[in-house]
Amino acid sequence: MENKKAGNIHVRFATIDDNDKLLKIERESAQEGNIWLVAFREDFFGRLKYFEEGFIMIAEDAYDIIGCIGVGIEDLIVNGESRKGIYLFGLRTNPKYRLKVARWLKSIIQELQRLLGPTDFDFGYASVKADNVASKKILEHMGFSTTATLDFYACPVRKTRNEKSVFFERELDLETILDLYKPLEKDYDFLLQGTKAFESMVAAGRLRLFKTEGASALVLDTSGEQDFGITRLSKGLRAFQLLAQGTLSPLVRIPRMNERLRSWDVLLFGWDDIRSARKTVRKIHRCAWEEGIKLVNFSRDRSLGSMKDALGLLSFRIPFEIMIYEKNCINRGSRPIIRTPTI
Repeated sequence: MENKKAGNIHVRFATIDDNDKLLKIERESAQEGNIWLVAFREDFFGRLKYFEEGFIMIAEDAYDIIGCIGVGIEDLIVNGESRKGIYLFGLRTNPKYRLKVARWLKSIIQELQRLLGPTDFDFGYASVKADNVASKKILEHMGFSTTATLDFYACPVRKTRNEKSVFFERELDLETILDLYKPLEKDYDFLLQGTKAFESMVAAGRLRLFKTEGASALVLDTSGEQDFGITRLSKGLRAFQLLAQGTLSPLVRIPRMNERLRSWDVLLFGWDDIRSARKTVRKIHRCAWEEGIKLVNFSRDRSLGSMKDALGLLSFRIPFEIMIYEKNCINRGSRPIIRTPTI
């Protein structure tokens, strides 16, 4: 793609030569709200390997990169049908250019429309922290609106007893994973139709399965690849953090400010009875403790209710809004969303 010019702003595909600059921008651009989060990774392009197709676009002037956005293309189940979705992620603005946000976004949106307009995608979607007002306004300007809320529960890893009745498997094959997802197609939206994401995770040995009679959990080890840190907290959360560090630290790994946090993401968690659910959670914490993990992150569509009964009091709910732009009507209805492993 040749550079497209809008005033003195150019839009182009990012290349590996941009990696260091993009990582620097990402680390200096926290997601704001009650909890400010910043990403730590070594390869800005690493997430693209989980999509069937994808690319990073950047806007720049003669001196530096102004902003960037990632685009991932994948087939998803929506309302029982396979639909082509375009996921927008990694929207970042170089802090030095905050006053130029409107200009560079207009340029990059125009180029995305030119590139993607003729393609056969059905909808675009993005996830944004519910209290990140600035990012939500940007997406609304692009024609996106909220369709669901995924509640993420950040759980500091606890030193729990070993639940011997919970089976732990760390060598998973693709068939086992697909067998977990297949029964969900009739009741949930956003199940992946392609297998590239899972193939990459299996090859890297990043998936774990926890299973007992009455409960199961599929866990993705994101440590070292998608670490993040907390750069600012609301006064109430900061006070709790300081108190917990002084009283709970021998048995609980309380995250510290600006610390690079290794974490696990629970992609699927289902249970028939709450006792089995709690046993499985304790087993996850036990294994995470032994592997030096700081946080275990669960997630659930808000329409299905709270997970606090299963997770315990020491978990912090961080809502993310799933925002959608419909190119073609997808009749999503009220089916809950399963978090895709690419979010």
